Amino acid sequence: MKKRWNLATISLTILITLFSGAVIASGTQTDDAGIQWFSYAEGRQRGEAENKKVFLVFNADWCRYCLQMEKETFQNPTVIAYVNRNFVPVSVNSDKEQDIAEKYKVRGLPDTWFISETGEPIANRPGYIAPDDMLKILKFFGTDSYRTMSFRAFVDKGK
Repeated sequence: MKKRWNLATISLTILITLFSGAVIASGTQTDDAGIQWFSYAEGRQRGEAENKKVFLVFNADWCRYCLQMEKETFQNPTVIAYVNRNFVPVSVNSDKEQDIAEKYKVRGLPDTWFISETGEPIANRPGYIAPDDMLKILKFFGTDSYRTMSFRAFVDKGK
């Protein structure tokens, strides 16, 4: 009887260990898989429903700097993790969704926007953004520091 109980305990322990490892692995997959982009409509809806800011990036297939941001900035593990954790990321191809690009008066690409939890535009930054600079910008908006200080003051403060 004691042997069966010990065998059952050992089996249960192994199963729990395997299951918890699977849960931990699946929890880290989102960062490994890259930024979890949403369509404009779904992203805006999720932002309001989840009370999260929207990280909105306008791009195009032909845009050299958009492709560079995709390869460098949006492949950076720290940027990926911060975006996926703190924002609802939305990618809009301005050639295919011209009406959305016009709504935001996009004139050059890439164009990065931050949208409040209530759907109001906060600010935008046109042009290529390197990973280190992007992380500073993400933290500036993600921590709501933009409400109390300038970006320059935020960077000088060393957050």
